Order: sequence, then structure tokens, then C-alpha cells
Amino acid sequence: MLFNSLEFIVFLFIILVGLYLIKRRQYQHLFLLIGSYFFYWYTSSDLLLLLILVTIVTYYCGNAAYYAENKPKKRIYLAIGTIIPLIILGYFKYFNFFLQSFEGLNGTTTPFLDIILPIGISFYTFQGLSYVFDLYRGTLTPATSFKEYALFVTFFPQLVAGPIVRASEFLPQLKNKIEITPGNLQLGISLILWGLMKKVLIADNISPLVNEVFSYPLGQTSFYIIAATILFGIQIYCDFSGYSDIAIGCAIAMGLQLPQNFLRPYLSRSPTEFWRRWHMTLGRYIKDYLYIPLGGNRKGHFRTYVNLITTMLICGMGLPGIL
Repeated sequence: MLFNSLEFIVFLFIILVGLYLIKRRQYQHLFLLIGSYFFYWYTSSDLLLLLILVTIVTYYCGNAAYYAENKPKKRIYLAIGTIIPLIILGYFKYFNFFLQSFEGLNGTTTPFLDIILPIGISFYTFQGLSYVFDLYRGTLTPATSFKEYALFVTFFPQLVAGPIVRASEFLPQLKNKIEITPGNLQLGISLILWGLMKKVLIADNISPLVNEVFSYPLGQTSFYIIAATILFGIQIYCDFSGYSDIAIGCAIAMGLQLPQNFLRPYLSRSPTEFWRRWHMTLGRYIKDYLYIPLGGNRKGHFRTYVNLITTMLICGMGLPGIL
């Protein structure tokens, strides 16, 4: 169910009307959770089971790590809650890639498996892992119920294309009743329309031009190649930031807040500033859960460069489709 489809518009309308008519907070959350599961099932069918599995594993392992009596037990639950989701993610994203690499090294022919990549698997896996990490570190208290945690992981606006939300940002909002107000609707719909304009009017119209040049670069002049490269930068920004705007707008229409994901990155004055403005939720995730735990810049220049290279290597291997 794409954001720029008629099905999604009808689905969003039903969700907003249902939340408005339901008066009790607990039933609102249940309705929204069921709607989010339907959204993913409509998009990915039986792969919904993977989403539920990752949700169950990270919820119970995260809570067990938080309440564990000693450090060794905490580490066991941390390991289980981290390894299982990463194995699932690695299998679906990289199993055939490693088969192909092995085939290239030994010169043999290996049949590829018919593996369908689940939509949004990176996003919901990383959100679940952040819950486990934060509970292990003691910077977060467990969700009051599995229902609330499941809603955090599966909240449909950000489920497929982000932004990457943390439990500490989302779960406290569930303590209050969802209010569908004229102000929230106006702001949310305005942001949704802005995102659709980026996606449909700009990105989708640029895409054929870029694909035509990139498909046959040898037959193109330097001018067309340079122009296509610039247009591709515009296309990928409008495509990705457009989806983020739609997700944030949907949440605002429901009275909920998702973190900002793009802040005019092409107006940055340096590469460093660019990466601080491009997919900001991913940047925070990498910094807090990879770069800083590795030591950050606290252990000298050499170690800082090693940490940066390691972080970007892991990022490049593990996050295609999110960037």
C-alpha cells in the first residue's frame, strides 16, 4: 500500500474516523494497532509474521534485560534480543549476496534462493533493537504493555520508510488519549500534501529522465551525465524526504509526533553538516548505538578514525534501502 495510492488515502481516512469515534484510549490504541497490522499485511501478506516475531523477541528480551538481577544475565538477554533480529535481517537481505560472492571466489555455480525482501524490515528491526539497547543501558523503562510496544514498532506511517523512531520518543505519547482536532488535521494534511508533491510531481517525473541516461551512459554526452547526476540527487531527496513528510503528517493528523528526518541538507556548508541534516534519525541511531559505544572520539585520533571507518563500513553493509 503505497503512500501515493488511492488505497492509502481511503485507509488513512478510515483510521482517522475510527480514532475520532473511539473515545477510550485503550481501544484507540488497539484499533490503531490492528490497522497497522492490516496495513503491513496488505503490503506484505504472510511476511507480517516476521514483523510479529521481531516484535515479540525484542519486547521480552528487552524487558528481561532490564529486570535481570546481574550483569551476566543482562548480557545474555541483550545477546538473544540482538542476534535473533539481526539473523532474520541478514538472511533476507544478504543470503543471496553472500552466495554470489562465494560463487565468484571459488568459480562454482550456486542456485539462488527465491527470497522476498520484507518491506520495512530494516526500520522495524532497528526500532526493536533500540528498545533492547536502551533497556539494557537503563536509559528507558519498559513499555506498560505488549500492545503499546507493538504499536510503537508497527505504527503504520513510519513502518515502511521511516523515520526511525525510538521508544523514548513514542511510548510516552501513548499515555494520553489520541485527539483528532481541526488544527492537527490542517497541519498534518498540509504536510502530507507537501510530501506527495515532492514524491509525485518532482521525484516521479525526474526518474524516467535519470534512468534513461544511467541505463546507457556510454552513449551520452558529458553534459547529460552531469545533469542526470544532479537530477538524481534531487530525485532521491524528494522521494525519501517526501515519504518522511507524509509519515510525519499522518502522525500529526492523529495528534502524535514523529522526529524530523531531513533539514534542507543540500543547503549544508560542509559534508559533515550535510550528514547531520540528511536522514537525521539514522544519523542519531548510528552515533548512539555504533559510534559512541565503539569509543567515539574519546580515545585519540587514530582510534577516532578507526571508529569512523568501522561505523561507516557497518552502515554501508547493513543499511542499504534506508539511506
